[in-house]
Amino acid sequence: MDDDEDDVPRCPEESVDQFGIRTALFVLCAAFFIAAMWLMGRPSLDKCSALENLTERNACFDTLRDELLKPPAKGADIPKG
Repeated sequence: MDDDEDDVPRCPEESVDQFGIRTALFVLCAAFFIAAMWLMGRPSLDKCSALENLTERNACFDTLRDELLKPPAKGADIPKG
């Protein structure tokens, strides 16, 4: 018997389902890759501390501070005072 027949969709709905699943998996992998690149590109305390040039290090810390002090885009109102 030939095992390749199991890979062939038996009706058009199955081929559409396979295409949808493969497309969803591809989009999910692309999203994880973009998220990983975004997280690696953000300044962190370790990255800023590793810089040897004092001017670049201070600029990195300033950028890090500015990002951490941003108010949340959405969410509960934070009481001031």
